[in-house]
Amino acid sequence: MRRPELLQSALLAAVLALTACGKKEEEAAPPPPPPPPKQEVKVESVDDVMKRLAIDSRVKMDESERPNTGDAAGDVKRLEATLLFFNAMVKGDATKLKPMLSDADQTTLDLMQKDGQWKRATERIDRVTVGCTGGLEPETFMALGIFMTDDRFDPQLWSVKSPGAAEQCTFSAVPTPPNVINQLKGNKAEPRVQQWAKILKEQLEKSKLPDEVVTVAQQDRSIEGDSSSGGGDEPAAPSGPAPGGSPSGPGKRKGGGGPQAPGPKGPGGPGGPS
Repeated sequence: MRRPELLQSALLAAVLALTACGKKEEEAAPPPPPPPPKQEVKVESVDDVMKRLAIDSRVKMDESERPNTGDAAGDVKRLEATLLFFNAMVKGDATKLKPMLSDADQTTLDLMQKDGQWKRATERIDRVTVGCTGGLEPETFMALGIFMTDDRFDPQLWSVKSPGAAEQCTFSAVPTPPNVINQLKGNKAEPRVQQWAKILKEQLEKSKLPDEVVTVAQQDRSIEGDSSSGGGDEPAAPSGPAPGGSPSGPGKRKGGGGPQAPGPKGPGGPGGPS
């Protein structure tokens, strides 16, 4: 082989070697660094929020019973609003409670203050256990308070409107069925609220039923052998229509009609306005 050809072959080999080395260096390049881990938002516990807001020790809430809509920041605001609401209740602070109430419940509160019922109801509160769960309507949650007053338990249920970031929560009293405390089972807010709603629905359905037909038994008041009776074998004439109805029409249900869904007891202490 001639010398120029040798040089050309050596140069070609060197170029090929450099190309190969370059490929190896490119393949051995380290992968890009992984993205930084997402920082978890630290959520204050119920106890921490209660301490920060100086909530009265008579207000009780378990960590599992706090508002939980999936919006961590908004749920802290909902928790704050709920604790401040019941805090105003146990302290009898109508001034702080009123702006948080619906218009209808603000009117009720005014009436309760006028006749002294607000003070009488709230000064007897020993404690209130609060639990929250999902609402029955969009952008709401439910707040259930079980009050202990004079060694008895009285429940109140509130529907809380909390749109968007929950900057403003509005509490509306839910009707309280008679003797509802003895119909609620379990010790968590969610099943109790579901039972409460079911009781109200059943009462509403009953209120739509037609009046019951009252059948009045007729009594033969004739005396055997009395000629005024028209003969002993002839049946006595009916004494007239049943009270409250016509001979063929329905009578009135005792109490003047079917049961109506009761109005809310609130916004005062247990029992609410009479």
